[in-house]
Amino acid sequence: MKNGPPKKYSDYPQIAFNSPSELRNYQVLTREVVRQNSERLISRSLPPQECIRVGTTGTTGASLKVAYSERVARRHWAFRMRQWAWAGVQTRTPRVTLFGSRVVPPEREEPPFWTHNYLERQTLMSIFHLSETNAPHYIDFLRRNQGKVLEGFPSVLAILADFVLRTGTTIPMRAVFTDGEPLYPFLRENIERAFGTTAFDLYGNTEYAGLLTQCEKGQMHAIPDYSYLEILDENDRPVKQGEEGFLVWTGFINDAMPLIRYRIGDRGCWESQQSCGCGRNFPVVRPTITRDSDTLRCPDGRLFSPRALNQSLKGATALRFCQLVHERPGHLLIRGVASQPSAYDDLMGIQKNLQKILGPSFTVTSTLVDAPIVRAGGKIPLIIQPAAA
Repeated sequence: MKNGPPKKYSDYPQIAFNSPSELRNYQVLTREVVRQNSERLISRSLPPQECIRVGTTGTTGASLKVAYSERVARRHWAFRMRQWAWAGVQTRTPRVTLFGSRVVPPEREEPPFWTHNYLERQTLMSIFHLSETNAPHYIDFLRRNQGKVLEGFPSVLAILADFVLRTGTTIPMRAVFTDGEPLYPFLRENIERAFGTTAFDLYGNTEYAGLLTQCEKGQMHAIPDYSYLEILDENDRPVKQGEEGFLVWTGFINDAMPLIRYRIGDRGCWESQQSCGCGRNFPVVRPTITRDSDTLRCPDGRLFSPRALNQSLKGATALRFCQLVHERPGHLLIRGVASQPSAYDDLMGIQKNLQKILGPSFTVTSTLVDAPIVRAGGKIPLIIQPAAA
């Protein structure tokens, strides 16, 4: 593959490899290149009516559009259910879910703050209505549903765990599964204490390019029948065990948008000890925590995790970075770094979406800037409180 934007894969005579050494004949594909050429990377063999296009914001607030199909989603679900099996949980176990779906109207002030998916024995709770005022309603609902699987974004489940622990009691759940952002050790401790069970973490991406799942012994494993993982340095050379590098994925399940040697931007290292007490012969990886953001607290007591707010950023492909600065009580500033001429329109769209979510207790403004705010260690947070700006 030559330097510059990639061609459609169908433009190549043939892309085929039989060993990892042959993979290295292809140039590493960066997230920025994918973001700028997403339509050109969609497989031409996929019938248009089967193509599902979605947005993802990644770790920096920069949106890109990716494609998959129902078949791909079913494959991915099978791998998620394998992790459930590792945890000793059956596929049809009832579950309570706290991800980014808007399951009730944003203006609702009284329960229920949840809805039911009866076919999958699932209850979806709103992550946009978490507040000190609504905490008793969430706690009461979880008590009535104790013993089920609990799944969601770590920062959201940590807010719930804090509500529960402040009551001086716990709510035992069957198991906890986290996804979508790092499960920090202090978040894990509070979540496991509040819900009386083990939290199983999963690292994945909307591109369906790579997957790490935590086993019952607490190790994160690369899944070799889902994707092939390389960990490379800044010059795209393999790192040694214990050395940090970029996670570079070659995905096997998303034939709608197959990404080869895809450097998504996250980092990690091979664990020095590759044998795991679980007995599975899957590589052991330690991902580096790269997503560092604060929780947004509203004047009316509502709490918004980073993952709750970045739902509004999806689809804004003309921005390279986007950050939300809580400058002072009741005011949020959106800082966007442009990558395309239409950046201003995307910024106005984000401003409108966030104003709708946050409501009249907040004033939302926006501005285009030259560079994002970077914290120590190179972290680019989504939400920034005044003391951290």
